[in-house]
Amino acid sequence: MGKTFDRIEEIIAMIFLGGTVSAVIIGAVGRSVGHPVPAGNEIAQLLLIWTVMLGADLVIRRGEHIRISSLPDALSPSGRRILHLVCVACILAFLSYCGWLGWNLAMSNWAREMGASGLSYGWVTLALPVGCVLMIISLIRRIVLRGMLYAIEPDSRQGEQLL
Repeated sequence: MGKTFDRIEEIIAMIFLGGTVSAVIIGAVGRSVGHPVPAGNEIAQLLLIWTVMLGADLVIRRGEHIRISSLPDALSPSGRRILHLVCVACILAFLSYCGWLGWNLAMSNWAREMGASGLSYGWVTLALPVGCVLMIISLIRRIVLRGMLYAIEPDSRQGEQLL
């Protein structure tokens, strides 16, 4: 089940990225030939934020996020465990807080239209809470499958993904 969900998420992220590029190109070509596509930028904005949030989840799931390892490498194993515990707690708290604020923002923007496209601006702002929930789930999966100490460490086996 997990691998299927992960693969579907990757495919959706790739489709959204392709859609973002297509919307920008169509908008630019339309303007250059004198037939602008008014909703092009709005659709690109919508797809880009969803691509970013799904991509952030993919990065957390794989343990490929940016890290500075000089401090953990300088600590003893017990110090490293404490540091990882603090980091994971801070990450989960931050994602929870951003998800909560993002949910409130999405609900308050639901009636607001994006202009030419007529889509609700709530679809743009909904990407934040959905992305935060996906990242929380991915981080919890890493904790369960790898343990607290290795939850935020990069995967040691390249190309191999978690179940």
